[in-house]
Amino acid sequence: MTSPPEQLFGREVELARIGRFMESVRDGGDVRMVRGEPGVGKSALLAAAADLAGAAGLRVLRGSGSEFEADVSYSLLNQTLLPLYTEIQRLPPALRDALTVALGFGPGPAPAALLVCNAALALLTTVARKTPVVVIVDDLQWVDRPSAVVLGFIARRVAGSPVGVIAASRTGTEGLLDRRGLAEVTVEPLDTEAAAQLVDVRFPTLPARARQRLLDLAQGNPLALSELPAALDGEAGHRFEESDVDPLSNRLQTIFAARMADLPDPTRLLLLLATFEGSGDLRILRGMTDLVHLAPAERAQLVRVDDSTGRLRFRHPLIQSAIVATSAYEERRQAHLAIAAALPGDPERRTWHLVAATAGPDESVAAELEHASHRLSIRSPEQKGPPESR
Repeated sequence: MTSPPEQLFGREVELARIGRFMESVRDGGDVRMVRGEPGVGKSALLAAAADLAGAAGLRVLRGSGSEFEADVSYSLLNQTLLPLYTEIQRLPPALRDALTVALGFGPGPAPAALLVCNAALALLTTVARKTPVVVIVDDLQWVDRPSAVVLGFIARRVAGSPVGVIAASRTGTEGLLDRRGLAEVTVEPLDTEAAAQLVDVRFPTLPARARQRLLDLAQGNPLALSELPAALDGEAGHRFEESDVDPLSNRLQTIFAARMADLPDPTRLLLLLATFEGSGDLRILRGMTDLVHLAPAERAQLVRVDDSTGRLRFRHPLIQSAIVATSAYEERRQAHLAIAAALPGDPERRTWHLVAATAGPDESVAAELEHASHRLSIRSPEQKGPPESR
């Protein structure tokens, strides 16, 4: 059973808009591109959208971009469409085979990007004839290029079908999805009243001076409002009240790093594996380490596990940045080697991790890299193209 979403403060307008969005999906499809600064609550609103969609009887497909899978072709599409594996097998042979190969479910020559796009669209519209579908994608800025192409293709063609797309990304990042012509909304920081309400409910004993300092520093950012009080104890509290220098993201990363300092070494290494592996799939992680070591991180509220999908999710990407920043070189190298060993059926990702674990020339790794490059060279032009900024 999935854990209930955290209480949202000051988001009545956004929740009402989500409710209307679900109605428009039922009436013939709709799309929203969501932007906002780190920690402003985009993920919480996406979770609320998933809950509202499920309560309204819509089928929810969720995915999240990962900076450590940004170079893995169709990794986001694999994550999002995996629950529809059975339905994929019922597609016409050409479309079925295109998706099967693209998503890594079977061997075969790399399909053309347009064929994959049409196959994914046909899959969603077919499923939606029985139950309206909402595709929810977080961290769009880290979605791999081929998946971004497919997602944009679908988003521009949902009109007339009960299919919805909601995709969120950080303000100031472009990503690889072409947003032109797609409806955008920006998630703003909480207003003063909502920010104060959040602090008073979660930290009712916070001294008045520290409470005001927290409100001034966080500037309505829900993540900052929730995490900065951890720096109010002892000497850390003095630094919190006196320092005005560090950017908010640096301050939060420092806090997360301090919270991880007390974790057992096996737990820190498990989190490093999860960070580099990217998908959060517990089946893969279980093949590399004992998941009993996950408990301290869960109790510290650094991660959460979705029981319904069997995936681990970090509460915020800054936690992952802190994990990598506080790890040793040999820890990172061993983590990449362990992940490579756990991915014998995924040559592209396996090669990426072997390269990351190699400090100098290595003939065997070079041979695998050449083989992976050959596979990529036969991908479609859309997958070989330059960055989106061109």
